[in-house]
Amino acid sequence: MSQQTQPPISRLHELGSFLRTRRARTTPEDVGMPRGARRKTPGLRRAEVAQLVGVSVDWYTWLEQGRPIRPSTQILERLAQALRMSADERTHLFLLAQQQPPPTQEQQDEAITPALQRFIDGFADRPAFVSGRRWDTLAWNDAGCALFGEYQQRRGRERNTIWNIFTQPASRQFIVGWEEDARMLLAQFRTSCARHPDDAQLAALVRDLQERSPEFRTWWPDHEVRGGQEGRKLIDHPDAGYMAFERLTFQVFDTPDLKVTVYTPLGEHDTPRKLAQLIEQRRQRTGGPAPQEHSPTPSLGGDTVGLWLAACCARAEGAWTANSAAMASYRRWCAESGSAPRSPKALAQALAAHGFTIGVNRRVVDELGRRRMTRGVRGLVIS
Repeated sequence: MSQQTQPPISRLHELGSFLRTRRARTTPEDVGMPRGARRKTPGLRRAEVAQLVGVSVDWYTWLEQGRPIRPSTQILERLAQALRMSADERTHLFLLAQQQPPPTQEQQDEAITPALQRFIDGFADRPAFVSGRRWDTLAWNDAGCALFGEYQQRRGRERNTIWNIFTQPASRQFIVGWEEDARMLLAQFRTSCARHPDDAQLAALVRDLQERSPEFRTWWPDHEVRGGQEGRKLIDHPDAGYMAFERLTFQVFDTPDLKVTVYTPLGEHDTPRKLAQLIEQRRQRTGGPAPQEHSPTPSLGGDTVGLWLAACCARAEGAWTANSAAMASYRRWCAESGSAPRSPKALAQALAAHGFTIGVNRRVVDELGRRRMTRGVRGLVIS
């Protein structure tokens, strides 16, 4: 590469310093890695960042040292995601590395919040994952790794569900009834693609799948579409044999491009016992903490309102729901899930924190036919 294309030395050193500070503040727990013993660095090690980004340790070390190298846009995007950069930090990263702002991100941020990670971690006996708009697995829990393998050791497309289904031979043995399952997932994937027609990375993924997989190449022109991801899943685990699960996928309320998938073990094939055994074997192998008693409802840092919104509500411009109706739905959900409800004032504050407009008056007709002014929440729909 010619010398003219390289950033000035001072800016390269600034880039290295910036990356070191972002690395120091990012903990292994933030990215789903075990902390391990004898950790001297306050945040991630260089080797851990290199693993997350998919580059060699030497290459990343040179980048932090200010060597005259020019990272690609794809590498910078991976760095921004691995180091949990904000939108402003991502822009700063691109300006330092390429002297130009990053590509426009029309889609919502796919960062995994600590609350969302705690939510899936709460499913101690059920594998759970969070995936993004391109079907990349962005977060997982211990049970998920026990069943499907160590996600933190995978790089790039190795974490992509649709890529693994169609390009990894092992998936054909792992999934009982592979063709039926693959066709269903492909129809759901096409539905996802339609929501983001201008996503260049999605388009590249489709092109590469057409090159790598004869089945994908044959079925993709059929234009089969399907919404929702729930139903029964039977797998043939290499260590545990046949296991049956009920799969349920739902959107994250405030970030609909993020989807949470939970696998609930069914009684068939002695699945609960086999899964518990796999989880315990992984715990012993990785040196994780001993299992603890968990409540039926995963903790979301006390945010029962967020769970209720995800399960029972929708957001719609111009919609309005009376405070009494919102409170009744929320309390009903808490009773069914075994959660302690928050007070009406706390519920209103939480709804405001989730972006709803509270305290909106509207004239409604009550059960006696009288027109009266009622206070409610704008934008909220009770499903």
